[in-house]
Amino acid sequence: MLNSLTSLRFIAALMVFVYHAGILSEYQLGAAGVSFFFVLSGFILTLNYHNKINKLNKTNLKQFYKARFAKIYPLHLLTFFIAVPITLLYFNPDGLYLIKLIYMSVINLSLIHSFSPSSATYFNFNGVSWTLSVEAFFYLTFPFLIFNIRKLKIHNYKFRSILLLTIVWIGLFVLNFNLNESNHFLIWTLHIFPVARLFEFITGIVLGLIFVKTQNNWSSEKHSITEILAVILFIVALLVSVNFHTGAVRGGFFIPVWCILVYIFAHQKGIISRLLSNRVLVYLGEISFSFYMIHQLIIRYYGQFKFDESYMAVVCFVITMVLSAIIYRYYEEPLRKWIRYGKQKKLLLSNKKASA
Repeated sequence: MLNSLTSLRFIAALMVFVYHAGILSEYQLGAAGVSFFFVLSGFILTLNYHNKINKLNKTNLKQFYKARFAKIYPLHLLTFFIAVPITLLYFNPDGLYLIKLIYMSVINLSLIHSFSPSSATYFNFNGVSWTLSVEAFFYLTFPFLIFNIRKLKIHNYKFRSILLLTIVWIGLFVLNFNLNESNHFLIWTLHIFPVARLFEFITGIVLGLIFVKTQNNWSSEKHSITEILAVILFIVALLVSVNFHTGAVRGGFFIPVWCILVYIFAHQKGIISRLLSNRVLVYLGEISFSFYMIHQLIIRYYGQFKFDESYMAVVCFVITMVLSAIIYRYYEEPLRKWIRYGKQKKLLLSNKKASA
């Protein structure tokens, strides 16, 4: 288990919360946090499956998709139903009311709503679930991506692969630089459409393959220095980001920073990694998916009841933390294990008892 990266997941989720709570909005922490999750997703999946998906056969694909479904869908389903009451409040009850509601419900529950160019569609119900729709697309393509990337041996040519990714990143950055914020179709095309976000995921995959192929014999002191420099790089990038166009920041400004941060902290040998391996921070990282999935709903419900806005961020944070811990303990993890292992887990437990 990569404890340092697990803890960083919570920090990224917290960044998204801060943005949605209307705090430090000029830094676009929400976009930065989402970009981190997309890069990290490719990296972690690669570490877990680089030796498991050697063939694209039915068994491998079934096991992989079952594990991914077990991870994301139960929580998506729960937050969908939590979001239904507040979504209905904003629906315009015209003649097409029921048809619109059924259509949006179906594509949302099918996790394909990020493929719709209408912001009213991909942001309805639980707004942050558009990223889950993008992740579902990543999961669908991952076995084929890693199989072919390994076959091409791109990761064996570290300098060339990094150079190629850098060139593509510069192209994306320039493309997003003067994005017209009033053009919703363009925003969807460059920021919401799953194919447009595939670059972050592929970058994480290549980074993961480079990581598993690289031997690092640095001392603890050198690792500590690189970790400190990586954190400084992030802070500098954050401060510089306010000077760039919104579209450019959302369109990939933080990708190189996240790649450096993820690669360095994956080694877990520096002083900051030791701090991040604190069991409280690791636990927060473990419940970060629940935290991420419910935080915006808590903020929306708080606003709907018109409570005092001066305490909104603190109250919503506390409620989100408490509910995240409960959901993770009694819903997310039990269902994930049940879907993924089912009777197999019970059989393993019974065999252990019999052998004892």
